[in-house]
Amino acid sequence: MTSEPHRRNGRCGRSGIAGPHRFAQLHARVGGISQKMLSQNLKALARAGLVARHVAPTTPPQVTYSLTELGVSLAGPLTDLIRWFGEHGDELVAAQKHYDSQ
Repeated sequence: MTSEPHRRNGRCGRSGIAGPHRFAQLHARVGGISQKMLSQNLKALARAGLVARHVAPTTPPQVTYSLTELGVSLAGPLTDLIRWFGEHGDELVAAQKHYDSQ
């Protein structure tokens, strides 16, 4: 079990809390993730109803992303979960190593 994809999704969600962000701003804030992976995560979060994608009628189109009410309601529990993983990360890695050694 690895929690890396979950960490990335968590980073995407937390980056949107402050308000609407353009893709490049999110990419800079999230860090450690390719543009393709960020795009896939944003699409998955939008599909789940956690992130709203807004397209301004400009040339070129200006796209911003923000958390929906549902996304905001998840931010607190998600932050708690991420904190829990941070506090128990060493224990999780040790348990994985123990399991793999059997």
